[in-house]
Amino acid sequence: MEPQTNMIPDLNTIPDPNQMPRSRPFLLMEGGPLYRIETRVGLVRANAPLTIRRAFVAICLTWLPLLIFTLLRGTAFSGVRIPFLQDFSAYGRFLLSIPLLLIVELILAPRIAEAAEQFLLSGIVTPKDYKRFDTAVEDGLRLRDSVLAEIVIAILAYGFTFTTYRTLAVHTSTWYSTAKPDGSYGLTGAGWWELIVCVPLLQFLLLRWLWRIFLWFRFLGHVSKFDLQLFGPHPDAAGGLGFVGEAQRFFGLLFFTYSCAVTGVVANEILYGGIKLQHYGPAIAAYAIFCLLFAALPLIVFTPKLLVTKRQSLHQYGALATLYTGSFHRRWIQGINPGKEVLLGSSDIQSLADLGNSFNFIENMKPLPIAPKDLIKLILMALLPMASLLLSIMSPKEIIQLLMKVMV
Repeated sequence: MEPQTNMIPDLNTIPDPNQMPRSRPFLLMEGGPLYRIETRVGLVRANAPLTIRRAFVAICLTWLPLLIFTLLRGTAFSGVRIPFLQDFSAYGRFLLSIPLLLIVELILAPRIAEAAEQFLLSGIVTPKDYKRFDTAVEDGLRLRDSVLAEIVIAILAYGFTFTTYRTLAVHTSTWYSTAKPDGSYGLTGAGWWELIVCVPLLQFLLLRWLWRIFLWFRFLGHVSKFDLQLFGPHPDAAGGLGFVGEAQRFFGLLFFTYSCAVTGVVANEILYGGIKLQHYGPAIAAYAIFCLLFAALPLIVFTPKLLVTKRQSLHQYGALATLYTGSFHRRWIQGINPGKEVLLGSSDIQSLADLGNSFNFIENMKPLPIAPKDLIKLILMALLPMASLLLSIMSPKEIIQLLMKVMV
């Protein structure tokens, strides 16, 4: 059976704030065991739960100790093939990605909470589903605060770190490893700190982000099953769900942050491993497609109702247009005008144009509540850090000339 969607808006029915659920804001980033620890040690304050202080402390736990270790050992500037201060991977992962993963919370967390609340404020979720909506919010926040979830995330972070560390390492003497006569490599003090603290922290933050985004997508899945009040002629071309895509486009900041880490690793491979940038072309293209699908596919949960809304609206507004244009034709073309009204000053033509605009809005409805231009912006944000890799095959002058040609 097709989902039923109320197509006729009642402009006199405005959601009563007193009847709305008293649920907490859907702040997916402000909770969990680690967040509670940060609160107790003063990194998070009640009136400023997300601050740059956390990012600064993260740098002091990762990049700064590595710098001290390498300065003491004499491998910060020279002494090995890849000194610490010439390691692009260290900059990308510990000086950029880890702090940015924390700072992005300041931007993305309120956007998600506002989008969740907008389901109620816009009237898309009707009073009969308020209780189910409240349950969906509380369920998501309960999983956000799960101790077990973060323990599993921590175990996975260390598991991924120890599994991939040697695979991803550059096989030469570096600030984090020393070559042995038998051809094997041993970790330096900085290497052990990177293995035990730095990389697991990066992996933990990434996995925690994935978990919380999963909770957001899960919440959207629950809401999509409600009897949503969508309207075909809505100007956002998404039946009124455009605010969901508006929140989704901020995931581009998260893609940008992860790309900083990837770019540093690839830059090392190009500079020290002798691998050409062209070798990574297919992988970069696949990464761009992944980012696109990651942002767009979860919104498919709304596609069935959007398609039904569009089809029903085309039928209903098409019937309304037939009645109106028939009346217009009889009055102003056939001259059947009992009231002897004059065309000049009549609102009939403007009403006909307005009806046509409403019909065009319905025809332009999208199967996903996100604009194609926002998806393009997501991909550009994901690829922006990787643009610096062009310096390995092009001079700055050539890059500027290429950008000028694109703009012209």
